[in-house]
Amino acid sequence: MKASIVVVIICLIVQQTNCEKKCHQKCVCNPKVLTCKGFNQDDIEGDEFANSITTDLERIHITDGDIPELPRNLLGSCADDSSYHLNALKKLDLQNNGIKKINGQTLHCVPNLEELNLANNQWNVSTVHTRTFTNVQNLKKLNLSDALHDEIDSKVHIKHLRLVFLESPFTKLEVLALDNNKFSVYDADTANTMCTFTSLKRLNLAHNIIPSLTFYHKRCLTHLEHLDLSYNSISTFKPYSNHNGLLFSLDQIQKASNLSVNFYGNEFNCDCKMQDFHDWLKRTEVHVFKKNSLICHDGLHFNRSIVSLPSAEFVCLSGDSSSNRSSSSAAVGVLVTMFVLLAIFLSVIAYIKRDTIKHFVTSFKRPSMAKSHLLGNYSSVNNENATDIEV
Repeated sequence: MKASIVVVIICLIVQQTNCEKKCHQKCVCNPKVLTCKGFNQDDIEGDEFANSITTDLERIHITDGDIPELPRNLLGSCADDSSYHLNALKKLDLQNNGIKKINGQTLHCVPNLEELNLANNQWNVSTVHTRTFTNVQNLKKLNLSDALHDEIDSKVHIKHLRLVFLESPFTKLEVLALDNNKFSVYDADTANTMCTFTSLKRLNLAHNIIPSLTFYHKRCLTHLEHLDLSYNSISTFKPYSNHNGLLFSLDQIQKASNLSVNFYGNEFNCDCKMQDFHDWLKRTEVHVFKKNSLICHDGLHFNRSIVSLPSAEFVCLSGDSSSNRSSSSAAVGVLVTMFVLLAIFLSVIAYIKRDTIKHFVTSFKRPSMAKSHLLGNYSSVNNENATDIEV
């Protein structure tokens, strides 16, 4: 009996020693969670890291490193042996690693992955590796916040990202974060791509430079619960009568789900084109975050709350009146500008020719003074003659 206990203790010690040997020196290894910080390219591709991965892991965190490229079979190779699948893995955190390239087979062997975090990287989305997410069909959360390369035009990123998304079976995706990526376009092609995310509930597009959005409410994003458009470049909205416009689409989505939207931090032009948005804010059942804090950023209503203004304040002038008013204002502006320029020109000429002008004025005064003196002498003679006669 005692011998059996000793054997068990020895086995446990050996097992613990083996576990400790398997764990990478930059990692903390627990039965369900692997946490690694400060990895470089050699670390991520080395055997020591590969030996740290076990099939029981549910969460893997590899953060705060310098890993320019995610290699193929990042978490092991399962092509020849299905027992190497990490079936228990639900979350993979790869944020803040300076990742620039993701190979097409990086995310093999994780069929049940539900959450992927690629935030704060420098990913150069390539059209060569469009099958980046093909093998994570059960993904529910994808975080691409500030994930894309800063020095590449955002329009290029969006175009390539659309191709990657179209190759990805994201039918179970519920949360997508695309904030802080300097996106400047959300057009019809982007809207069509989003149509493939049939389960999407939360879409974060905050802190980009998107001026307007196109939505296809009839068949897309019917389960959407929250849309974050804060701190973009939205200054006005398409008319409510445009059924692919944002305002009409949000009302249609609201009928199927309890929708909230965040417009805070956009700089709205409170001209006549804002009337539809003002009226929509007043009547919509969509929950608008900080509705009363949405303010005008120019014009007569600068810094005033949009919903606090009467609808009549946004009425447009007729085409003829507006045209005449613009023409009159332009004419007055031209005349004033010409007058100011003429005054400046004359002042400069006067300053340059000041000596000549002074000489001219002096010359003009001398004959006048001489004439006055002569007339004075004549007056004196007349007075003397008058005195002689009286005597």
